[in-house]
Amino acid sequence: MNNGHIYFYLQLIFKRFFSGKSEGDCCTLYSDRTLINRRNVKADPHTAYRADRDFLTLVIKSRVIAAAMSELGFTDKSSQPLKLPLPENLQNQSKICKLQYLHKAATLIVDKFVLDDHSVNGLLDQILTFQGAQDAINEQPRTADGRFPCRFPGCQHSFKYDGASRRRHEMTHNPVPVSSCDASSSASQTSSSMLRESSESTSSKDKPDDDVYNYNCALLADGLFFLNFLDAVSEGDGLRLMRQYKYMLLYCRADGHHSNKYSLECLYQSFCINSLLSPRDCERFIWNRSVNNRGGRGNNIAHDLEVEHSNLYNKTSIKNLRPNVTEKAVQRISFAESATVSMASNIDQSINRLRGSGQHASSSTERDLDELIKRAAQMQVFVVEPCRQYQHFRSFERDPFKNLRMSNTYNWISQHIKNVLRGNKAR
Repeated sequence: MNNGHIYFYLQLIFKRFFSGKSEGDCCTLYSDRTLINRRNVKADPHTAYRADRDFLTLVIKSRVIAAAMSELGFTDKSSQPLKLPLPENLQNQSKICKLQYLHKAATLIVDKFVLDDHSVNGLLDQILTFQGAQDAINEQPRTADGRFPCRFPGCQHSFKYDGASRRRHEMTHNPVPVSSCDASSSASQTSSSMLRESSESTSSKDKPDDDVYNYNCALLADGLFFLNFLDAVSEGDGLRLMRQYKYMLLYCRADGHHSNKYSLECLYQSFCINSLLSPRDCERFIWNRSVNNRGGRGNNIAHDLEVEHSNLYNKTSIKNLRPNVTEKAVQRISFAESATVSMASNIDQSINRLRGSGQHASSSTERDLDELIKRAAQMQVFVVEPCRQYQHFRSFERDPFKNLRMSNTYNWISQHIKNVLRGNKAR
């Protein structure tokens, strides 16, 4: 389902960054669409996927160059960096030396504009705090049948959960029993509240009050994630795709109930890889994600896209049946598809028949790219200017996971683990 997830993530990007009401906000997606006159770009990628994908790719290229100009000291695309000078005789050095310099330059850009320390640290703090509370609950003594006993000496009552019913019952005793677990839980709650307050105060203090900067940094981060997904599919890199799905799970959870089925799909893929499948099937599951019909590197396409191509080929043969279409005839055409394609290809090769590549001729995008870079450099989108605000995207939040509660995600994953153990399907 790689191609379906690509469609879905592109839809998430346009849902967050694209709006017809933001034409007056410079260096937004809709403003850039108007600048280079891309009238085929739509708000819904399902109606114009290729146009939206190509447009987003062009915008991300312009933002990468604008970020390099800001961080490395470029004046234009053809100039040399002033803040990270090129080594002498770089053209004559080995490929490894060139890659080392490229990685060093890319690290400066990614660390400053793509990775958000507040977002990463906030997620880690939530996980550690919730894990500490769960460990305190799991370390409590239990009865032989796994229930939580009343902590008053001599009381025989027990409870299935360590919840409000247990607390209310213990309040009826005199004196009320106090355990180390209560102290640890209250301490964890206090520490979590203090951690939340300190993180909020720190984030509000350190977060730049600049909508243009926050918007374009978030657009660059999400756009690079999308391009990485496309590149992993074209290269047939199964392990990288699995890592992408783990990160996409957080995006789906942050999107709420709109993305439930995609979050479940990402979660159950992790279940299959880590526990449900045998080592042999797991290897097939990871690496059998794309197909290469042309040969060469970077020419893979997703399996579901290949199925669409197969359906298109079969529909052409079915159309030639005219009124003689029957279920048996359609099945015969489908079963003979592979042999038919092979025979037609061999005949075309033997008679030296020229076949079109199927690729559409595309015009040069250099002019549009120069326009986008020029305006991004004029607006200084990657330079913090306090109190710079958008009209439509006012107070834009850079962190896509700000409203994501890792405790809820932890409980959600635990519930689906139990469903797997019981043999229940998610949907």
